Amino acid sequence: MSLATAASPNNTQVQGSSSMKQAGIVVIEARASTPLGPKIVFASEEASRLSGYQLSSLIGSPLGLIYDHSDLARLIEKLPLIATSPEYCWMERSLICKGGDRLPARWTIRPTQSREGHSGHFTLTIAPLKAGEKPLPEEKPLNHLEEEPLESSGILDEEVEESRSESLALAAGGVAHDFKNALQSIKTNIELAQRASRSLRSLDEYLADAAIALDDAETLAHQMLAFTKGEQSSACIFDVIASVKRVSHLCTAGSGVRCRLKIDPGARPVEGDPNQIYQVLHNLVINACQAMPNGGTLDLAVANIEFSNPANRFQVKPGRYTVISVRDRGCGIPREMLPRIFDRSFTTKDNGNGFGLASCRAIVQKHGGAIRAASKPGVGTEFLVFLPSAPDGSIVEQVTRKVNPAPAKPAEEPVENLRVLVVEDQQGVSKATCRMLEFLGHSSEVAETGEDAIRVYLHSLNTEDPIDLVLLDMTLPGGLDGHGVLNELRKIDPRVIVVATSGYFEDGPAEALAESGFNGILAKPYAMDSLAITLSQAASS
Repeated sequence: MSLATAASPNNTQVQGSSSMKQAGIVVIEARASTPLGPKIVFASEEASRLSGYQLSSLIGSPLGLIYDHSDLARLIEKLPLIATSPEYCWMERSLICKGGDRLPARWTIRPTQSREGHSGHFTLTIAPLKAGEKPLPEEKPLNHLEEEPLESSGILDEEVEESRSESLALAAGGVAHDFKNALQSIKTNIELAQRASRSLRSLDEYLADAAIALDDAETLAHQMLAFTKGEQSSACIFDVIASVKRVSHLCTAGSGVRCRLKIDPGARPVEGDPNQIYQVLHNLVINACQAMPNGGTLDLAVANIEFSNPANRFQVKPGRYTVISVRDRGCGIPREMLPRIFDRSFTTKDNGNGFGLASCRAIVQKHGGAIRAASKPGVGTEFLVFLPSAPDGSIVEQVTRKVNPAPAKPAEEPVENLRVLVVEDQQGVSKATCRMLEFLGHSSEVAETGEDAIRVYLHSLNTEDPIDLVLLDMTLPGGLDGHGVLNELRKIDPRVIVVATSGYFEDGPAEALAESGFNGILAKPYAMDSLAITLSQAASS
């Protein structure tokens, strides 16, 4: 059954009362590929109407955009059990609408079976609850899947869990928002480089800007993974002037926006996570540029300020601050909307989700600072970021933005003429990897699933040109993940050489993977030098 057929309201039966006939329908991935849950791959017009989001905003977004955050982690945990349940499951949870409003609703969920028999997707229906409506006897609540009832220590535990989920949603959404901006800059600069290559003019400049943006994307991805693992941010005393100069160059390159800098050379350093503060500045500058689609002037300023009176006009608590101003000459924000711009899920953009400014406020407040905004339609908008200044005499640390340094080069010459099986479900990634392998003197073949990888490897053993090495992505669609594929390959050929790769890898997984039998690891995104060295080391092991 095709995805469109499985998701069509005409082909989806919604059990229950007549009030559910106008239920919205969404189809999600079988596994959670983001910290905010599985991505939405289909949404009906009714789901769009109920949530207030356009279809283009729903499709591709994680389920956590619209599903009650207090129950999201629990739902994700139960998906494998729901996949094997012959019955519908239901839960009464709020639908999070655009703007942050909550709509009480009954959600039903069932697996959508693929041709191979496993759960390819899940279909969810969303029906607004009527006052006093009772659970339906022919449906099963989500908690019927639990082997034992969960114990609760009271309302405090519920509040802590909801706060943690809200925090996760806020941080994850903000990072994802900025990640898209970094990717857009990469896309723009590469396109400019391609056009400039015809005459070779400005080629180095465009590629250099693309490399800077790629570095930003790596850093943002690192932040996302560190947050989801509960890691503490990396705090230091740093110079915000360097961050302001960097963001002014990156965010206005290739646009019609002209940036003017007004920086007090005596601006004090601040203490905190430089990557998170850069995320705030990146977000504010991107918003300013978007407010001036036909070009204009963006003013960035850095200065010192002190407040001794709690009743100051910015309503910032007394103290010494380093303040950063981001001012545009764009369309402005209507007066009635200004008090809500930092609210989660509030947005004035058709395809926005509202996480950006809410994330900015959360980060600034975490650093003990404050963020304020002033705007006038037709005149422009100014954001002020107040960050507590570091004590006088503090030693400023040099901030490095390298996330995944290349491994040390081996003493021996690189291995050539390997036949590499690239196991990767993302066609863009597999295509680029094969091109790098060709450049390095290797040949390649691609498998998109674990099952295909096993079939291709087994077939190659009976040929004159067998597979020398498997480059294996750890998160694959279907029934087998990276560990499952490795186990099956070991049964076929105990001497198989397998290098694991994933976007979820960070520092330190090498020991655990080596114990599982992998010959090497590559954390995405990896450079050509890292690929060449890792393959050589694995092939020589």
